[in-house]
Amino acid sequence: DGRDLVLIANDVTFQAGSFGVREDQLFQKASEYARIRGIPRIYVSCNSGARVGLVEELKPLYKIHWIDPKDPNKGFQYLYLDKADYEKLEPNTVEAHMVTECGEDRYVIDAIVGENQKSTKGGIGVENLQGS
Repeated sequence: DGRDLVLIANDVTFQAGSFGVREDQLFQKASEYARIRGIPRIYVSCNSGARVGLVEELKPLYKIHWIDPKDPNKGFQYLYLDKADYEKLEPNTVEAHMVTECGEDRYVIDAIVGENQKSTKGGIGVENLQGS
């Protein structure tokens, strides 16, 4: 005796309870399952929000254009790739525009797409919560 229901939960003790792409897909499927069957869906949330991944292959390549290189506390103007590193990347890894600064061609990162990279198989996290 009792009632069927769907229970979805985040556990703050596992990756701070954050949502990644796989969790989002599970949430969407479980929600759809409950709607189709007309049963309650209960969501217990103990999380830190969406988990935004990184394109691991880019981490060693990023460079920073500091506002004041002697005082990083003042912040930065942009993140960029030098020409050699930018040209090594697969298409659709980043969206960038070129600037010339200090006699160097720099590719200012406008967006990280992360396609065709090993570390982004299954998404980098910005897809999170699309079906919630």
